[in-house]
Amino acid sequence: MNRRELHFITRRKEQELINKLLTIVDTRKFDPQDTALIMVSPDYSATVAMHLAHAWSKDGDMLSVIPVDVTYPDEQKDQYVEKFRHDMAWHKEKFKHVVLVEAGIIRGGNWEWLIEEFKALGYTREEMTLIALCENVGSRVKSDYVGEYYNDETHELMFYYERYNKHWPIR
Repeated sequence: MNRRELHFITRRKEQELINKLLTIVDTRKFDPQDTALIMVSPDYSATVAMHLAHAWSKDGDMLSVIPVDVTYPDEQKDQYVEKFRHDMAWHKEKFKHVVLVEAGIIRGGNWEWLIEEFKALGYTREEMTLIALCENVGSRVKSDYVGEYYNDETHELMFYYERYNKHWPIR
């Protein structure tokens, strides 16, 4: 079996990309009093989300960080959507703006349903900021800010902390 070449993100590269995002993201509308940072896929995105939330602190207040689990490629989204609706019911009146942060956007499917669910909660697309540490050039949904692009047709995205995961097919 021939595997695609790895687009490997080392710990050092991850930090470089976080620093790049800290430089390129327009944060003028991010106020810790009314902006939440949505940590999409905490098992991959916790580090980048934590760094961004702390860096965007103002007057001693940090953006609230809300973890949101999303599907693996071999899973159905229904249970994740239901959990999202349950968890966000408590938060929906508290924030005017949401910043969705994901370490790796491959197909864009999770961005699709999250955007629709936030719209159902009353958010406009302008009240959402999508940030990806890495994004496939072929993603169906394009993030507003991206640390680095890669091509999933030729390269498999992999982070330094990953181990075998039965949910990710090798192709």
